[in-house]
This record gives sequence, structure tokens and C-alpha cells, in this order.
Amino acid sequence: MGDGPHSRAASTYLRCRVYIQEHVTDLHTLDDIARRCHVDRAYLCRLFQRFDGRSPYQFLVRLKMNRAAERLAQDDRLIKEVAAELGYADPYHFSRVFKRVIGVSPKEFVGLSRRGTKLPARDEAS
Repeated sequence: MGDGPHSRAASTYLRCRVYIQEHVTDLHTLDDIARRCHVDRAYLCRLFQRFDGRSPYQFLVRLKMNRAAERLAQDDRLIKEVAAELGYADPYHFSRVFKRVIGVSPKEFVGLSRRGTKLPARDEAS
């Protein structure tokens, strides 16, 4: 038993983390995550705080914004298309979240990536 990497809590955390990574575009809220991972919402938050240092929702948002950054850097896609693909109905809300997580607005990011400018390394969720 115990608190090691093979504990039941660690196993549950890893299972939930992998589920979030594999279903990032289908998940939108903390309740979605908890329901789909078959764990209590409060327990899920405690697991992520213990093993990751952030909430499962913060982890999900980081994954979404990293995916958005990849799409915006590689494709000639509209910001609102990428926002909708990741579950953001309001492109303005998406832009605010993107800037908070990535450090620049999606529009600035597209301009920088098309010029080949490297952005400072950001925390990777995966």
C-alpha cells in the first residue's frame, strides 16, 4: 500500500490523466472529467493536486491550448475554427484563455509562428 508510485491513488490519477489526454476535445468541465473517469469530483481534484500540483481542469485547459497552438502554427485555419474544434463557442473567451496560458494572443501567435519566431518554452501538460 502506501503513497508510492504504485498506490491505488497514483493508479487512479494516471488513469484519469491518460483519459483526459485521449479525450481532450470531448471534455469541457470538471464535472465532465469526473463523470467520465468514474470518480468523485472532489477526489479527482485532490489526486491532481497531490500528483500534479494543479487541478484536473487546469490540466485540461493546458492540453487544449497546446493543441490549439499546434493547429494554429501548422494550419491555415481561422482562430474561430480552432476555438470551436476545442469546444469554445465564444472565440473571444478562447482568445483570453489562450493568451493567459500561452502568453500571447492567438493572433500574435499565428503571426510569430508564420515568421518562424520561437516562443519561450511553456509548461507542457503531456
